[in-house]
Amino acid sequence: MHEIRLNVQDNVFEQFMGMIDIMSPQSVEVKQIDKIPCYPAISHEDACRKVEKSIADISKKRGEPEEQVFDEILNR
Repeated sequence: MHEIRLNVQDNVFEQFMGMIDIMSPQSVEVKQIDKIPCYPAISHEDACRKVEKSIADISKKRGEPEEQVFDEILNR
């Protein structure tokens, strides 16, 4: 058996894993997958509304503290 390490682009990751799933479990063993954050999909319109609200909140000095936001994003 050979061991390889791959870097797969995000836009083809699901397709790549689907191809791996088709192969026999005796042929390919996935040992480790990097933790990939899974964010719920939102519509373009919802994303625009959230950005507009965030921008409007800047002048009102409302929002989450920077450190808290980065801690949440980086799972600290």
